[in-house]
Amino acid sequence: MTLLLSADSLAARRQALSVPEALGGLAASLQRELYAALTVPVPEGKSRLTRHGGRCVHCTVLLTFDPVQPAAHTCPTCGVVYTDQVHHEWWLMNAHLWTAEQCTRAAALSALCDDERAAARSDEILTTYADRYLAWPNRDNALGPTRPFFSTYLESIWLLHLCVALDLREQSAQGMPRGLGGVVRERLIAPSAHLIASFPEGRSNREVWHCAARLAAAGLLGDDALRGRAAESLRHLLRTGLHTDGSWYEGENYHLFAHRGLLSAVTLAERAGVELPLELVQRFAAGFSAPFRTMFPDGTFPARRDSQYGISLRQYRTADWLECGLARHDTPELRAALAMMYDPTFAPGETGRSTSTADAEHNQRGVRLARADCSWRALLLARLDLPPLTDAVAHSELLEGQGLAVFRRNAGRFWVGLDYGDPGAGHGHPDRLNLVIADQSARWLDDVGTGSYTSPTLAWYRSSLAHNAPMVDGKDQGAAAGILLAHDEQQDAGWVSAEFIDPLSGVRVRRTVVVMLRYLIDEVTWMSEQDVDFDVPLQARGEHTQPAWRPATTIVGSEWLSDVHEAAIRGETVTPLLLDCLPSPARHTEQWQTSFTCLLWSDAPATLWRARTIGPPGGRAHGLVSLRQHGRRGRSVRVFASPEVLAELKVDAAGIDISCFPVDLERGGLGTRTLHRRTEDGWSVQSIGPDATPPIELRGMRRADALQHTPASPVAVAPPAIPLRRHGEFAASFAGVECYRPTEATWTEAGSPGASLQLRRSPTGITIGVRASLHREPVFAAVVAENPLDNEPADTNSDGVQLHWRSAVTGKWNSVIAVPDGAGVRLTVAEGTLDGLTATWEEIDRGFSVEFELPWPLAASQFVLDCCVNERPSGRERRRGQLVLSGANGESAYLRGARQGPERAVTIVFQHPSS
Repeated sequence: MTLLLSADSLAARRQALSVPEALGGLAASLQRELYAALTVPVPEGKSRLTRHGGRCVHCTVLLTFDPVQPAAHTCPTCGVVYTDQVHHEWWLMNAHLWTAEQCTRAAALSALCDDERAAARSDEILTTYADRYLAWPNRDNALGPTRPFFSTYLESIWLLHLCVALDLREQSAQGMPRGLGGVVRERLIAPSAHLIASFPEGRSNREVWHCAARLAAAGLLGDDALRGRAAESLRHLLRTGLHTDGSWYEGENYHLFAHRGLLSAVTLAERAGVELPLELVQRFAAGFSAPFRTMFPDGTFPARRDSQYGISLRQYRTADWLECGLARHDTPELRAALAMMYDPTFAPGETGRSTSTADAEHNQRGVRLARADCSWRALLLARLDLPPLTDAVAHSELLEGQGLAVFRRNAGRFWVGLDYGDPGAGHGHPDRLNLVIADQSARWLDDVGTGSYTSPTLAWYRSSLAHNAPMVDGKDQGAAAGILLAHDEQQDAGWVSAEFIDPLSGVRVRRTVVVMLRYLIDEVTWMSEQDVDFDVPLQARGEHTQPAWRPATTIVGSEWLSDVHEAAIRGETVTPLLLDCLPSPARHTEQWQTSFTCLLWSDAPATLWRARTIGPPGGRAHGLVSLRQHGRRGRSVRVFASPEVLAELKVDAAGIDISCFPVDLERGGLGTRTLHRRTEDGWSVQSIGPDATPPIELRGMRRADALQHTPASPVAVAPPAIPLRRHGEFAASFAGVECYRPTEATWTEAGSPGASLQLRRSPTGITIGVRASLHREPVFAAVVAENPLDNEPADTNSDGVQLHWRSAVTGKWNSVIAVPDGAGVRLTVAEGTLDGLTATWEEIDRGFSVEFELPWPLAASQFVLDCCVNERPSGRERRRGQLVLSGANGESAYLRGARQGPERAVTIVFQHPSS
């Protein structure tokens, strides 16, 4: 019995693969690649995450991974070769994953093809890793405990491959060296599995791989408790990570990554007899088709949320995953997707399989594929013979679980999507009601995804302004899901209407999109309880000369904007704009000046502004155009089409009147005139003219018009109030497990550090004394111009104090890091402002203390604060943990930077001593 296949199934597959052509010659192609790399040594050392490691400093793209080149790393764009140590440390991550996959490939070929050279290679890798694993340090990690990597999920992927390899080797006819299986279990699998199990990540794509690795390890170790906890986590992920439509909540790119992990985890669970509810298994099955329901016409996936930009369907690992999905659930959608992937007319190219880094994301340009390009999973789990693959015309879709409506026209070559639903949690962007439009060759309105997580550009890609999504007062949206109000699709007309209430501003926004055969209407209405600036940005470059642009003086922009201009537009008049598309990733050409027309209408005088900004990661700069309205409510309408389609637009309270040029331009004059109007239970479309069609009544209302309701107010969290008595003093200590956010070490292992805070009120201000008892000599980091590790403030990785408070002047939340520096204290603002804060420090026995002075008005009746003490002993480059005044709540210190929100802050109410 193996982890993934029964003994009988393995024997039957071994017999079937004795024919060289079986599975399209997959075994033979895997053998050729394996033999070409038999002499590549197993990598030595722990990988490391740094700001620039693994990326070209000029092009910002990932350097090419070559398993035989540990010291020379080439930029695929500009050709520069890097030899710095930081690039080698990034290379180590890829090399460990590549080696683990080589081990699994070799084991599979050994078990299925009686390949002795493959068996020897797999044994060599397992032996070497078992000897080295415990020698690598579990410290200075970016996300979770791990020895060979810097994030736990990478070790999970690595361990999963090694577990499958050991299992297959023990089923091979060649047999393993005596005692090797026990050594690998004892020195590698057991300690790695329990380290992974110590860091549960809840509803996360990373936890998917944790589950798969723990299930595989449990099978080899016979550990029922480990299997039980992993199985419970798997059920939770299937229930909360996958929507009812089968889509993963973090977007298509993460869907492909997470669902590959679910494929392993579900298969392992089923083989082990773990019970999974039928409804969850069906949801998992639907997940194989989900990303193809939203795919762009050019065969790439939308870059929603933290997705990489321009990811092609035609990846060998996607074909591999689809092959395994088709073996489980034969559906027309999967047959059509494989037909597209195996299209013989598509351009050939390098698949990237020979340098594959297991299941970590390493996307290639789309190329022609065949079954022989799949991986070891298909060798084990795919059907031996494919059913007939048939093409299918893509059609409009509504993914209600995900909250995404997609309309397709012109045989699927024109694509319109409104993203209104799940905000995507930690990988989400502030982009509710984001509108994306693409045709076969270009992106009219695009979502450019996310670049490097260690680059400062991450702040731009995760802003509302970087999307085609409404925003208020120049600030990013708060995290909340939108609500579907209406959806219908009839003939060549369809509509979607959705609503979003920004939890930060309380502004209620409705976006309605009507998609016809030759154009689409975009209507945005909004309501607020107070005067606000309301923007509807469009990721497109506006070059039209009317209205006249002038340098902007009132637009509050971003550091990522340049060449900002504005123009005043009159209310209830139509403004024509000619906009440039972003280039389609599939085109790979500099000749991308494809244009489209936008006729724009506002119900009141407004400002139109444009700017240049960065485009997709590693791509060329682009631009945006935004309509800004001011007040407490507003309505705007945009009509998009090719330049030769739109002739005239009229908008009033009764509806939207659109005139098009005739399809046959020789006929002269205007073509069809179409009147759109909102009805009591839907949207009416009535056309007049030579090309008139019967009236269309779009229905699909989900609930009453929500904009008639009172807008919601911003939600304020009120922490418990503590009265300040005892002659204006407050004191608290924060020590112990309940106050310590660890990384790799527990509070006890960290030497049981403690901290205390004392606050005193005076007529002019507040004095806050923080005492850090570290039970060791403090280590204060030197000042650096740029954090070499990531895009967090460098002083988070130092012994020091984070002070957080709500300003009495602005009401905003301020966060400051204080690090003793010689005779003074270095203050770094992480959020807000200093607010007049000053600080001094002194050394104490095996610790330090910092005293803050903060001006505070006597009339202010309360003070809201929180405090964290960061601790980083010598011999480390990242902090080991932090003590938190408001409690750690079982959290870890990973990825927190200097962020500490006001939700759990302490509120101190000032009272007279006699009260």
